[in-house]
Parts: sequence; C-alpha cells; structure tokens
Amino acid sequence: MGRRMFPAQAEDLHRIRTYIREEGARAMLAAEVVGDLVMAVSEACANSALYTDSSQVSVQLEVVDDRVEVAVEDEGVFRPRIPLPGIDGRGGRGIPLMMALMDEVTIREGNDDAPGTLVRLVKYAA
Repeated sequence: MGRRMFPAQAEDLHRIRTYIREEGARAMLAAEVVGDLVMAVSEACANSALYTDSSQVSVQLEVVDDRVEVAVEDEGVFRPRIPLPGIDGRGGRGIPLMMALMDEVTIREGNDDAPGTLVRLVKYAA
C-alpha cells in the first residue's frame, strides 16, 4: 500500500483516522482489526503532534501475509511539553493503549543527534 504525509497537528487527526479506515477497507481487513489500527495510529500521531517539533507525520500501512504493519514517522525530537497522568503515574496513556491494541509495538525515539521518531505497529489479521 502507500505512504501518506499529514500535518503534525492535533486538528488533522481525523484525516489520519479516515485514511486508515479507507486503507483497511481497501485491504478487506476485519472491522475489529481496522478499529484497533485506527485507535493505535491516532495515538501515535497525537504523540507526534503534541510532543515533537515536527511539522509533518508520515503514515504507511502495509498488509503482508497474515499481518498489518503501520509505520508512523515524524521529523522531530521527542520533547514532552506537559506532564500527563498515566497508568504508571509518569506519562500519558498513548503508549500503553497502543501496546494493548497491537500485537507488536516498537518505538525509535528521535533525539538531538538523530531527529525523527518512528513508531511501528503490527496487528496480526488472523
């Protein structure tokens, strides 16, 4: 499937969710799988919009055999702006939610020396 660029802004999250729904339908994925992908991708993109200085976020959805893989990548450096209460008391709920919804979650955080955070989300379609 393809890669699509979006502004890294909270007000554009609805466009990203629509894109994931459309790509999921095109790939004939089960509604439950698409729903989980929409929530997890939305959280990853919200983190990019809220916590990095990136102007854009790239979303790529790919169906390979029995799994769906989504890569969410920005150009920024991860910098928390405000503390958010979380499950463990130290952060937001986005990453635990992604982990609960997906079968695999990997995060490569951007830093000053190597900007650009990559979140890889995998859901087995079986």
